[in-house]
Amino acid sequence: MELHEAKSRLESRLQSAVKDSSELHSAYLLVHSDSRDLHWNLATGQTEGIEAHPEQPYYAASIGKTFTSTIVAMLADDGQLSFDDPISEYLSESILDGLHTINGTDYTDDIRISHLLSHTSGLPHSLPEGGKMFLNTQLEESPEGKTLFDEMFEEPNRIWEPEETIEWAKRHLEPHFPPGEDCYYSEFGYNLLGLIIENVADQPYHEALEEFLFDPLGMEHSYLPPFSDPAVESDLPTAPFYIDETRIDVDDMPSLSAFYAGGQTVNTAEELFRFHRALVEGELVSEETLQEMQQWNKLWQGIDYGYGVVRIRPLPFLKRFHSWGGLGASSAFMLYNPTIDVYLIGTFNQWSYMRKSMMFLLQTLRSISKVERAGE
Repeated sequence: MELHEAKSRLESRLQSAVKDSSELHSAYLLVHSDSRDLHWNLATGQTEGIEAHPEQPYYAASIGKTFTSTIVAMLADDGQLSFDDPISEYLSESILDGLHTINGTDYTDDIRISHLLSHTSGLPHSLPEGGKMFLNTQLEESPEGKTLFDEMFEEPNRIWEPEETIEWAKRHLEPHFPPGEDCYYSEFGYNLLGLIIENVADQPYHEALEEFLFDPLGMEHSYLPPFSDPAVESDLPTAPFYIDETRIDVDDMPSLSAFYAGGQTVNTAEELFRFHRALVEGELVSEETLQEMQQWNKLWQGIDYGYGVVRIRPLPFLKRFHSWGGLGASSAFMLYNPTIDVYLIGTFNQWSYMRKSMMFLLQTLRSISKVERAGE
């Protein structure tokens, strides 16, 4: 297939996805393949009556976990910590007290950094409705019938400190299994990783994002609201995301701070591509460390989790479609397929669209695989 034909088909499919779905308002898709000399940055839909623009910042959700895990990996490469270290070496007694107890047995001292990175600590999560991305999670509520997400919506102007989210979990929720015995998605585990980064790097998490990733990679429009601002303000509004019909403007809802190191950044597709390519090509962590980050645990059918990175297997027995990177519950994605040699970066800005977005990405991989590589 010729490049111009493939691009035209992809643009049409992206536009149809938004036009034909009442739940979608905008969509963003960057496609890059070095071997095909291909770089397309597409957008469709509207934001506040303004046409969606490829350079528009958007909420990356849990793709932020990949930032967190990469910083931890960089610290490990530098000898400042080890994946096998107990988290008790880096966290305060007040955080550790009562963190992980099951049937009277305290497993807190058994939790390693690797358990937090891979969602194998057994700690609970904070996603609404049990987390639509992952079928093995369940609705986790306080005795009053509230999730942490419910409280975030009741007090949208509240700024949550990460320690407060951990205390909320300890007070209202229960761990699910001893560390290392299973895989269960946990936002709280990544907030603990943010605190570990702050301890080791001796700086707030948002400053670590800037020092380790955003500044070196020229990610000038990336930031962590409400804790930081972009180095360069975009001329375009940040695209809102939706939970079904509820619109969320991330810059106007400080309570999203509860997600902290678990995924709260705003980025552009170009800047996420720049980060992911640097990670893939070994510019951020050593080859050995990157391989360790890709020790996969099954999280959901077709989705495996490593150390802050996911592997999607839309057709489990066809490895050519296996891709890895980051996913966000807002149907955000940051993936690289090594067999086809293509990066797919973007978002549909809708929590209820995650499964449909996986099918869209599979169709996109099929299309790109039919485009001849340069020189063939």
